[in-house]
Amino acid sequence: MFEPSAQIESLLTAVALTQSAAEGMRAMTQRESEFPSPWQAKLTGIALDPKGRDLADQILDAYWSDEPRQQDTLSSSSINREVIIGSGFHAAAYAAVRVLSGYPKPLVLERNERVGGTFAMTARPTFYLNSRNRAGSAGLAGDQGASLNYLPGAPLQAANVSMTEYQMNTDMAFVIRLALAQFADVVTNAKVLSVARDGTGVQIEIEGNASLLAGRVIDARGLGDPDDQDVVNGTTILTFPQFMQRMAGMWPLRGLRRVAVVGGGDSAKCAVESCLGIAPQPFMAAAALDRVDRIDWYADDLPTTCDQWQEDIRGRYQAIGRYLRPDGFGVRRLNVLGRRARPVALPGAALINGRTYDLVVVCTGNRETDIDGLDLGSFDEYTTTDGNVVAREHYNLPAFRVGPHARLPFTRREREDGVADIAANAVSIFRTATKTAALAATLPAVTQD
Repeated sequence: MFEPSAQIESLLTAVALTQSAAEGMRAMTQRESEFPSPWQAKLTGIALDPKGRDLADQILDAYWSDEPRQQDTLSSSSINREVIIGSGFHAAAYAAVRVLSGYPKPLVLERNERVGGTFAMTARPTFYLNSRNRAGSAGLAGDQGASLNYLPGAPLQAANVSMTEYQMNTDMAFVIRLALAQFADVVTNAKVLSVARDGTGVQIEIEGNASLLAGRVIDARGLGDPDDQDVVNGTTILTFPQFMQRMAGMWPLRGLRRVAVVGGGDSAKCAVESCLGIAPQPFMAAAALDRVDRIDWYADDLPTTCDQWQEDIRGRYQAIGRYLRPDGFGVRRLNVLGRRARPVALPGAALINGRTYDLVVVCTGNRETDIDGLDLGSFDEYTTTDGNVVAREHYNLPAFRVGPHARLPFTRREREDGVADIAANAVSIFRTATKTAALAATLPAVTQD
């Protein structure tokens, strides 16, 4: 069994020395025999104790944001090292499997202040994961003995963090962050501008820093940035991440009586759940003070009645369907309007098709942020020796795209197994995690003369 990294050891020591945050860690020592190692048992105890987890998150953020350490880390990089762009789920999966396969720790570059990708967009829980919480290892959706939220190689799995049916975003974020603390060197506030050939390796230009040399680049940037940002004003019209940031604050629904959500995907469904009060409990919010009276949902591919919703929508979002049923007076709090919309910002409000709203949440998909040298057209499908496509490989640079960022099409087997029946499965963890793990386990070492 692998030993804890210096960063993990430091975290465990700091929590142990803080009486108010160490209760969960001390309690879990009673069950150490059920874990691969004592330190993994302690991490589980920290994860299950809100005070312990909060302190651990603060310690991780402080470590990663330390500027002298960042500069030392960047200056120590070499042509013999791998660099991962992005610090989300697939960055953690690649780093964990890569190190456990006997290779050096990769360097992870995160453009934002907070490590953890989409799941860490808020420090407080704001939305639920799509897949049910189950123990086990990796597997497909129909395998009841598999964990669909499994992170290959991680010292702690999402199933260790809670036993709720659908876990919160911060549960997965904590798992990702611990994996990166164990298996990678991370630098935050490192926005990559370009990647270019430099001999047999690459030169990476980082905004505000000197260029960085690396032997290989793993592009793990996820789904991308929100689309339609040209209509967003940050106050009455918000993107999904901006709305989640609001939901993580105090009194997030205060003053909102009429809200519109634009888009029909999973982000839009999570936004609707927040407006209905069936998302994770917001900080300092109460039904008597913070009730949204009407939610208009602009989407052209969703059921408009409760019965249709129950027939067509998967179990994760079934609770939304109850609000499509009129009350005794014929009034519906949630209305699905079967058409697309483009909001217009007004002073203190937003306008859609003649209706004014206190807030509009735009959830119309994502677009890729360009990095010079890493455009999608420069990549082809990469196949392992067993014939499976697991990533995309750059035609000229030692660079690979992994996870949702690779945009891998469904395979014939996935179509036969029904995985392709739900379009959102194209970017699901259970489908993409093992592909990233396979790439990390099979790529040859980065060695330059």
